[in-house]
Amino acid sequence: MAQNRVVIAGAGPVGCVSALYLARAGIPVTLLEAGDDLELDLRASTFHPPTLDMLDELGVANELIEQGLVCPRWQYRDTEEGIIADWNLGLLSNYTRHPYRLQAEQFRLTQIIMRRLEKMPGADVRFGCRVSGAKQDGNGVTVDCQTALGSDSVRGTYLIAAEGGSSPIRKTQGIAFDGLTFPEMWLIVSTPFDFSQFFEELTPIAYVSEPDDWFVFVYVSGLWRVLVPTKSGDTPEKILDEKYLQARLQRICPTGRQYEIAHKTAYTVHQRVAETYVHGRIFLAGDAAHINNPLGGMGMNGGIHDAVNLCQKIVHVWSGQAGDGRAEFSKYDAQRRPIAHEYVQQATIQNKQMLEEQDGDARKKRHENLRRTAADPDAAREYLMNSSMIRALEKADALG
Repeated sequence: MAQNRVVIAGAGPVGCVSALYLARAGIPVTLLEAGDDLELDLRASTFHPPTLDMLDELGVANELIEQGLVCPRWQYRDTEEGIIADWNLGLLSNYTRHPYRLQAEQFRLTQIIMRRLEKMPGADVRFGCRVSGAKQDGNGVTVDCQTALGSDSVRGTYLIAAEGGSSPIRKTQGIAFDGLTFPEMWLIVSTPFDFSQFFEELTPIAYVSEPDDWFVFVYVSGLWRVLVPTKSGDTPEKILDEKYLQARLQRICPTGRQYEIAHKTAYTVHQRVAETYVHGRIFLAGDAAHINNPLGGMGMNGGIHDAVNLCQKIVHVWSGQAGDGRAEFSKYDAQRRPIAHEYVQQATIQNKQMLEEQDGDARKKRHENLRRTAADPDAAREYLMNSSMIRALEKADALG
C-alpha cells in the first residue's frame, strides 16, 4: 500500500482505542488531535461490561479498573417511593469477564492508551493539529489540518473520523447527520457532598424520577455528579449561575447550607445518526457517526464498539484476507449503523421518556413492571443484557 498507514482524527476514547488496536496489529497510525494535550474534562464516565472485555483484549482494562470504581449494582429510584429496581450485574457473570459497570472518567482511558502509544514505533501522535477536511482518490486519503505553523496535510491509506459530533470530516464529505435536538439544555454539576448519607442504600449510579422532574446520580473520583434537565429557553448563563445551581441541588437534597461546586457544565443534547459510516476510504466512528443523550451511558461505549469492529476489518484488509476491502467495510456500516438507529437511539430515548413520565397511573405501571423485572432473575438478566449493550453486540454480529 503506497501510504502504508491509517490516519485517525481525534484523540478521544474512540480515536485512542482505534490507534492502539491498529498499532498492536503492526499497522502504522497517525493520530491527529486538535488540542495541545489530551482533554481532561468530565465527559463520559461509565464503562459497560462488554467494553471492559474489549479493553481487556487490548491490555488496558486492568489499569483502568485500578483507577476507577467498580459498580456491581445500579438503581432506578423515585423520590416518593424510594428504590424501584436494584439491578445486580452479577447476573451477567456467564456472559462477560467484567459483570459490573466501571466508573472512571474517559480521560483516564485516553491517558493509559497514550502512554502505550508513545512506546510503539509505528504510532505517530500529533497534538495541535486541527483537522479541517479530507480528499480521497483511488490510492489513499489526504487529510487537511491546521497547526500553529499554518496549514498542513497528512496522507494515509484510510482515515478514521473520530473527532466528535461536529466532525469537519463528516461535513466536508457531505454526509447527512439526521435526527433531532432537544429544546432544553441539560446540566451536570459535581460536588463532594455525599448524597449517600441522605438517600438510603444509594448506589454509585442511580436514575431518579420525581412526579414532575428527574435527575441522575453518578459517583466518580470522590465527586457526586448530578445530571438534571432544564427548561426550554433557559440560557447557559442562567443555568450556570450560582443561585440556580444551589436551588437545583437544594431541591434534590435540602441541606440548609451551600453546596461546594467542583464542576459545572450545560450542554445541548442531540439524537442523530450519520447516513453512512463508510465513504470510500473514510470511516466515521463514535460521536462523528452517532450522538445520543447520556441516559444509559451508551455513547462512549458504542463508540468504542465501533472502533473495535472497524479496526478488526481494517486488519483483515491490510493483511490481504479481504480483497480490496469494499465488502468488508460495507459490513462495518451494516453492523454498526442499524445498532445506533434501532438500539442505542431507541434505548436512550426510552430512558428519557421513562424518567419524564408525569402521568400518575403511567408512572405507577412503569414502576410495577420494573419491580417485577428486577425480582425475577431471568427477566432481570435479560434486561441487563440489553442495558449493558451485550445484546446490541450480538445483534450487530448477526447482521454480518
